Amino acid sequence: MSKLSQLQKIRQLKAPTAPFTSVSYAAFQAGEYAFDRLKFPVAVRSTFDQEDGEEQSFAGQFETRLQVERDGLKSAIADVFNSYPEADGQQVIVQQMIEPEYSGVLFAYTTGIWRLEWVEGLGENLVSGKRTPKQLLLPKFDWMDRWVQPWFRVWTTDLPERTLETGLIDLSIWAQRLQKSFGSVNGLDIEFAIAKGQLYILQARPITTPQEAEEVLTSANHKEILPPYPSRLMTDIISRSGADLFQYYQDLDPTLPNRHFLKMAAGMPWINLSALLDSMVHWGLPTQLVCTSVGADDFYQVRLRPYRAVRKIGVFLKVLLQQWTVRKRITNWLDQTQDQYQRQQEQRIALWEEHPAAAFQEWAIAFRRMYVELVTNMQILTGAMSGPVSLLNRLGLLSKVSDAAKQKSATTDYLNAFQELTQGTLSKEAFVEQFGHRGFYESDLGQKRFAEYAQTEWKRLLIPSGQLQVSPARPAKKRTTIWWAGLFRGAISLMHTREHLRAETMRWFAEFRYELLRNSHTKLGAELSPFSYPIDDLQRLFQGEITPDQLQDKAYPVQSGWDMDSFIANTLGRRLPLPTSNSPQAKVGIGIYPGVVQGRVWRVSAADFTAFDQPPFPNAILVAEALDPGWIPFFTKVDGVLSYVGGLLSHASIILRESQIPAITQLPRHIELRTGDRIELNGLTGEVRKLD
Repeated sequence: MSKLSQLQKIRQLKAPTAPFTSVSYAAFQAGEYAFDRLKFPVAVRSTFDQEDGEEQSFAGQFETRLQVERDGLKSAIADVFNSYPEADGQQVIVQQMIEPEYSGVLFAYTTGIWRLEWVEGLGENLVSGKRTPKQLLLPKFDWMDRWVQPWFRVWTTDLPERTLETGLIDLSIWAQRLQKSFGSVNGLDIEFAIAKGQLYILQARPITTPQEAEEVLTSANHKEILPPYPSRLMTDIISRSGADLFQYYQDLDPTLPNRHFLKMAAGMPWINLSALLDSMVHWGLPTQLVCTSVGADDFYQVRLRPYRAVRKIGVFLKVLLQQWTVRKRITNWLDQTQDQYQRQQEQRIALWEEHPAAAFQEWAIAFRRMYVELVTNMQILTGAMSGPVSLLNRLGLLSKVSDAAKQKSATTDYLNAFQELTQGTLSKEAFVEQFGHRGFYESDLGQKRFAEYAQTEWKRLLIPSGQLQVSPARPAKKRTTIWWAGLFRGAISLMHTREHLRAETMRWFAEFRYELLRNSHTKLGAELSPFSYPIDDLQRLFQGEITPDQLQDKAYPVQSGWDMDSFIANTLGRRLPLPTSNSPQAKVGIGIYPGVVQGRVWRVSAADFTAFDQPPFPNAILVAEALDPGWIPFFTKVDGVLSYVGGLLSHASIILRESQIPAITQLPRHIELRTGDRIELNGLTGEVRKLD
């Protein structure tokens, strides 16, 4: 589609664009052209018939002349025709110039985020590189959003003017209409300008680079539950589950596009935050709802829009029904799955002997199915809890209700047992019998469980009490009975259900781990760890297509670790930071449990027995990137806890609240803490103050 065809279609759709006309080469040669209806100055633009196709664009290869006055028009048209490989049969566009306050380009991919670059003034400043563009991630708005914008601000950006904000909402709306009308497979590259608050679309060419489509990925919960470098097998299983996990949202609303809940980047499995936030925008819900749950930046900042949400009432009724019956759903699933996996495991015993490749394939399918069902159930539980917990937190009552609850979660029982183990009141044998299936970063199949620890590892884990230099035990706060706590008993019960679900599935994780270890060692030798390799390579190994030595010699991409909280990524592996205008900087963290604690920072990078040592100070405050139940042994030795990633509903937050340990999560990045820093944390306000 030529540039002229684009503009004609834009005008046919009544989309806003500057007045234009065209001149054929034959008419130009004959001098048969006139521009009485156009105001000067004008822009003379190329429209070579192969310039903007689906396969290739030739963008920037032909001449464009801007700010052309009447006396220079003939020369400008000649320059554009002369830039064509062949001028016969071709045309040029003559379009009235506008004097915009803002200009830019929107990359509106069919799937993924819409990334926008803009500058002040003419767009020539952007394409020529005269000015560094600012970037923005543009949500998909509709006409109702535009209609209410003057009275109800649906999009709370920090753009310099409301006119720019309004113009970009218009751009979002028209971009969706243009995509449908043009039928472009990959999306549209749209040039625009905004003058006096009015949007003008200058070009909409098909995107020819589908591999450049981008998503916003975040470490979020994964940094909490997975080690700094997850095993390759677990990473592969997680990444293969991305489409199945997003299917949960599509089952609720079939109008959602095909997306992936999880995406791979730099050898790591990340949560696709943009897919979740686009779903919130589509449903009219505030994007902050998701970000608060997963502990990520709200790069959209779109508010609740009731007029749009009411159109999705059917979706919300499905969600409410799921949440109303979620406890029964979890109980039934746990009972049925336990029996099912035991039967399947028994059936695979003979299969491992006779057809190990087939047994491994069944093992991988069964585990991935369980993983998808587990995460889906977790999503439903988290959704059911988020409203009541958020309300309690806003009212400052969350910790009081948690204190008043007599029953504690299964994971808190695990913490108490570990504390008794380190204090010598519970034997190692009794602890292993109850909790031997658990361990550091237990959500990764590649991590050891306590039952597998050698004597030397237990010696490192169980530091003799005489060598510990911890502060005196905190006196437990009196757990008072609050008469109105029963009103929120349901929310506390849901928390306990989720912790019970995790505790039970960690037993299954351990069983799947032991099964693969036994059979891989039998067939391949004890030196080979099956968790170090992806599924396809292990499948080839069990089939006999490659040898263990060949597998061990195979090079894999280097894992980056959780080196970025949230970022933009494409399928080619390029990663970019989020635009600063999309990432508001918080000043305080989120308080998990109230209490003011002073002490010195104990910065720990990862939770495992090699890092588990005595705190270097008598009054220690643990500081970590993210926390999960694998950090429980560390909680028993400190006076307070801080983390940069997390949320009110994370497993670690529930444990810290029930254990009455003053703690803060989502600590702002600009607060840099190092081992030895003397600080004060306020678990009520989320504030952290350096004392020296």
